[in-house]
Amino acid sequence: MAALFEMRVQVRNLSWFAEINRRGFVKITKKLDKKLPAAASQHRYISTKVDPLPFAQNVTTSRLMAEINKWLSALGDARNIDDSRSDRSVRSLGRVSSKAMLTLSQTLLDTLDQAIRNDNVESLKVGLEEGNVLGEHASQSLLLNLLQRSIAARSKASIAYILDQLPSLHEVDDINERNCIHRLVIHIGRTRSNDPDNEPKSYPFPIGTQFTSHDLQPATSSQLVTPRALNQNETKLLGKDDEAVQILMYLLDSLKPEQRQALSSRDSFGRMPLHYAARFGFVVVCQIIMAKMQEWGQFNVENGIDAPEWQDNDGYAPLHLSVVGGHPLTTKALLQGENWQGVSVKKAEMRKTVSKSGAVLAMATKSNYKVIVEMLVEAGVDINWQDKTGETALHLAARFGHDEIAKVLLKGTDEQKADLEIGENSYAWTPLHVAAVDGHLSMAQLLVDAGAEVAKADSSGWTAKEHAALRGHLDIARLLAAHPAADLVQTTKELKVNGDHSRSSSPENNTSLDGRKSNGAPRPLEPVKTFGHRYLTDKSMVLVSLGSMDMRKNIEAVKLDRVPLTEAHLTELDTALSIVVSASGAQGEPTIVDLPVHENVSTEPIVFQAADPSKVKIMFDIVPTYSGNEKNKIGRGVALLSSIKPTIGAKRMNLQGDVCVPILASNLDVIGTVNFNFLVVTPFSHPNMEINSQQTYWKKLATTMVIGHRGMGKNLTSNKSLQLGENTVPSFIAAANLGAQYVEFDVQLTKDHVPVIYHDFLVSETGIDAPVHTLTLEQFLHINPDSKRSNGNGVNANAVNESIERVRNNAPGPRQRSLSMGYAGEGLTGSGNNLEERMKHTRDFKTKGYKANSRGNFIQAPFATLEDLFRQLPEHIGFNIEMKYPMLHESEEQEMDTYAVELNSFCDTVLSKVYDLAGNRHIIFSSFNPDICLCLSFKQPSIPIMFLTDAGTCPVGDIRASSLQEAIRFASRWNLIGIVSAAEPLINSPRLVRVVKESGLLCVSYGTLNNNPIMVQRQVKEGIDAVIVDNVLAIRKGLTTNEEASNGQSLEEGSEGDSS
Repeated sequence: MAALFEMRVQVRNLSWFAEINRRGFVKITKKLDKKLPAAASQHRYISTKVDPLPFAQNVTTSRLMAEINKWLSALGDARNIDDSRSDRSVRSLGRVSSKAMLTLSQTLLDTLDQAIRNDNVESLKVGLEEGNVLGEHASQSLLLNLLQRSIAARSKASIAYILDQLPSLHEVDDINERNCIHRLVIHIGRTRSNDPDNEPKSYPFPIGTQFTSHDLQPATSSQLVTPRALNQNETKLLGKDDEAVQILMYLLDSLKPEQRQALSSRDSFGRMPLHYAARFGFVVVCQIIMAKMQEWGQFNVENGIDAPEWQDNDGYAPLHLSVVGGHPLTTKALLQGENWQGVSVKKAEMRKTVSKSGAVLAMATKSNYKVIVEMLVEAGVDINWQDKTGETALHLAARFGHDEIAKVLLKGTDEQKADLEIGENSYAWTPLHVAAVDGHLSMAQLLVDAGAEVAKADSSGWTAKEHAALRGHLDIARLLAAHPAADLVQTTKELKVNGDHSRSSSPENNTSLDGRKSNGAPRPLEPVKTFGHRYLTDKSMVLVSLGSMDMRKNIEAVKLDRVPLTEAHLTELDTALSIVVSASGAQGEPTIVDLPVHENVSTEPIVFQAADPSKVKIMFDIVPTYSGNEKNKIGRGVALLSSIKPTIGAKRMNLQGDVCVPILASNLDVIGTVNFNFLVVTPFSHPNMEINSQQTYWKKLATTMVIGHRGMGKNLTSNKSLQLGENTVPSFIAAANLGAQYVEFDVQLTKDHVPVIYHDFLVSETGIDAPVHTLTLEQFLHINPDSKRSNGNGVNANAVNESIERVRNNAPGPRQRSLSMGYAGEGLTGSGNNLEERMKHTRDFKTKGYKANSRGNFIQAPFATLEDLFRQLPEHIGFNIEMKYPMLHESEEQEMDTYAVELNSFCDTVLSKVYDLAGNRHIIFSSFNPDICLCLSFKQPSIPIMFLTDAGTCPVGDIRASSLQEAIRFASRWNLIGIVSAAEPLINSPRLVRVVKESGLLCVSYGTLNNNPIMVQRQVKEGIDAVIVDNVLAIRKGLTTNEEASNGQSLEEGSEGDSS
């Protein structure tokens, strides 16, 4: 069947080639008609000169395809009732050639067949004499066929008799040039091999196992091959007492001297029987064959059993096939067999020159076959062999995180050791670079302990530490930073950054920073929005992403089911496929993505625009890659955006974004699934919204800005001094007075859609884990009222309402006392102790032991709304408004229900309030949620948006939030103004500040590390645009002092120059 599948692929290719040729003629003549309208030659030329030709009619290829499918159907049906797994099957035997059949009657043939089945030599002899077959050269093919039948029937006497009549086992008319020994070994492999479900998923069938699989694997998975597990059942599969093995031994023992050459003869693939025995992993069969080859002088292994004389047409020796199949005992047997005449140093030296042996060592490393790697290293295979990309086995061990393999390679032998500093061809990455890029901490530790050069730069000038920090692997970055040699080449690195921008500066020019993984080809980013210009006005935008944004899920974007061989004639899934994503009820070109999809596909959405998103249908068509058109669709999946996700109430949405739809074939069978997610961005309008000249004002500033984090800083009980409550009006005013140009605060929506200032997702002050969006404004402000809102006897409703109105309308009121003071039994909130008593069972309080802006720990102030800040803070104080909107992993962390305020409603509400009250105030939006950034970017053109990222400091679910690299990709693609990163990667590897800036983005950092002036200065030297800090005064003073010092130094240098 494998031959039929291969033939079908070739016929398809021929058909596609013919179709492309005809299409070429059509396009050329169409262009000719455009240039010469009077000629009107297209129709005439195509109909008279092109269509009559055989290739244009496609008749021959269609007939061949139908014939092949008919054979596949017949063979599939036969396999359904076939006893192919029976030891006594005769279906796999060679067929008698027509020439030999001409002189024999059917009755005689039946007699011969019955004699063989009964192992009756006398009857067999009489039948052959009756047919006058014995002694005739023309009857050799019939005798060979009868020998094959005898082997299958386990008829030993018949085997011996027929062998006596044959001068040779060579079969002239066998299409694969195999003899009965080849076929017997393959037959044993078929009937004794592992469960076909464990077969490797190669296309169309694994090497040497053409018929062991019962399913046809779709071509979409061919590049996503997972290596098969190490074969642990070699000894259980077969023993010497097995009937099939006994027949093999009997056959070999019965061979005449002139027939023994058959054991070392090669088939059309250049393989001997030993190749197949090794490939199937049958130790006992390999030992039997090697013993006979040694006895008969056919086992010349003076150059090793992997030498060129043992290799097949593809360069595979039996040893290689055994390693590829994951057979440790067979591999051991072959290596022991090669030393049957004693151990030779020459073999080890020769083995180093056999490139295929180095290749299978790499393959065993990739498949994590530790036992086999140990054998190959001990046998002298070159540890430092490099493939065409320049990678060694140690590179592969580092990429896949195979620590045990790495230990074997690092240990090496007395004759050879692994070279830790070999660089691959693309970027000169050493194994340590690869481990850092792919995030394998234990592997990096192994390499560092083995003496790898920590500070070695790649061809673009970047160290392993910088690669790890960029990709969010901060545990590795910390390990490498702690190494004494980490900063030895700092001077050289500085020189490269300053002097050679083409090599080490921007990611556009420096591809070594682009790849998400060490084996991923970098893909160019395509910006979709130009800042300050394009935004939605009257139509909504639908962004469709294949796959999942959630890194924790291991799901394929397109998963096609395996096709039973009985249905193979009905399918085209074994050919190269693509998926076409299109939309009905929306504008936008269909997008074609070849399968299997690349790893970046989830972060590269397909864009459609629609007047009414609820009427949009997204269609996913599976088509052949080379002839995909309307008539050749293999299957389709459809998603109705209006109902694909369950609704959970007005202006609410589910945070579970992934959707799965089935793919139906033309016969309505489900042939697979498509996993995707989508985002709908609706337009926003406001009378005050305009594009003004100050939209890029921030880029004009020469010095690093200081932004007050939640005002005067995040509340921490470890602080020595009493803090103002975070995210409160007094805290913001104090930060501005101490030199903060901007204040940063968190905005969330209440249940009645009023923007309020609150950091945590859960309002623990209620005594329960209540999300902000489950409380109304009155309930939210009532939790933390001022002294006028409560008295000793309880809460006055009118006073509460008056207080709310006063807060919302900025009406003057009586001067508040310090709310850090309180009295016992003080109504709703009571004293600090009472508040703590109420909160003690909440999640936040159990985790941290305190709550920010709580009485007794901090100088408490009332909760504030966004409107309060606009009205109470001077206009010269800029706002960095963090849109606090939960991502799925955050809601799971906080043990919240996985729903929130609908995304567009959330953004529209905040934007309306901002445009109502902004005036001339400088405003920047930021958010950890990538979808919020997208929405804000497409809803308005004038307020810049920055993407907040943890940059790997804590685990996340969304891939776009996982690292500094992903943040740069995201912000660059959607033309955000910049990113706000956790400070640790930028302090660990300061040159990454330039990576951000030379991507055309502003670079801002946040975190407790920014409270140290030395750490801030390290970032300032690389040109960071702003730092978000808790300790505004200390950092502002530190920056001012450094500016004065540098200015003074430059003045002195200038005066020295003048005097000279």
